[in-house]
Amino acid sequence: MERNLCPVVAIANQKGGVGKTTSAINLAQALALQDLKILLVDLDPQGNATQGVGIPLESIQASISDLIRDRNFQVEGAIYKGDGLDLIPATPLLSRVEREMASMTNSELRLSQRLQPLRSQYSLIVVDTPPTFGPLMNSALNAANQIIVPVDSSYFALMGIKELMAEVEEIQRGTNPTLSVLGYLLTLADPTNIANQTWETLLSNFGSVVFETKIRRSVKLKEAPAFGKTIFHHAPDSVGAQDYLGLAHEVMARLKIGDITSLVSNSRPALAVVKGAVNE
Repeated sequence: MERNLCPVVAIANQKGGVGKTTSAINLAQALALQDLKILLVDLDPQGNATQGVGIPLESIQASISDLIRDRNFQVEGAIYKGDGLDLIPATPLLSRVEREMASMTNSELRLSQRLQPLRSQYSLIVVDTPPTFGPLMNSALNAANQIIVPVDSSYFALMGIKELMAEVEEIQRGTNPTLSVLGYLLTLADPTNIANQTWETLLSNFGSVVFETKIRRSVKLKEAPAFGKTIFHHAPDSVGAQDYLGLAHEVMARLKIGDITSLVSNSRPALAVVKGAVNE
């Protein structure tokens, strides 16, 4: 990776219901609370990440669809600015654009090309991916340096990983040879035998690549998107906020971004600021 260019990390799993979008939103916000400048890119036509940070789909004038469709569209025109966390949104129009990509030249490289000039402006770019294989998922894998794979604590949790890794290997052989897995993340964790078995299987298969942080099952995490808020705005003292802050610390350490030595002292003041905003 070139000097002064930030990493691009895709949150990817073609299996639905594993907390992929929840992880993209709250990891991005947790990193922004550590005085990092973060760009969240919504690449899912459902626009859940967009709505999850409080942007109504009907209010969007420009989105990721414009950047993929039109190489002359100014990238800055699709960025929604926030306090440390910026967003390139998605709308259902992206489904039509995905179908159109079959007739576009180098369509699955366009996202990478459009994000490239932004990589000197941010500490990290987080891409939320669709829960299906196809041109959009391949676009994310071509744009990313690394991926985070959320794995829910269920009986079928590990079945989709083999398919995802096969897709990653194809991308590595072809258009993005440096793509790698930053970590496997256990989500929806609870004190059950199935959850414990999933955790042990992850560790036995992937060892240190598994994040130490587990995202515990939480009602507050489930509620937050309905209010268009991250967990830090909705319930900053909840276990969900604690878990995603812990994940952010691990991501910072693995990517060597931010000030690792002051993580503990910086985390609570940042959360206090957010909590104050909730009470206004």
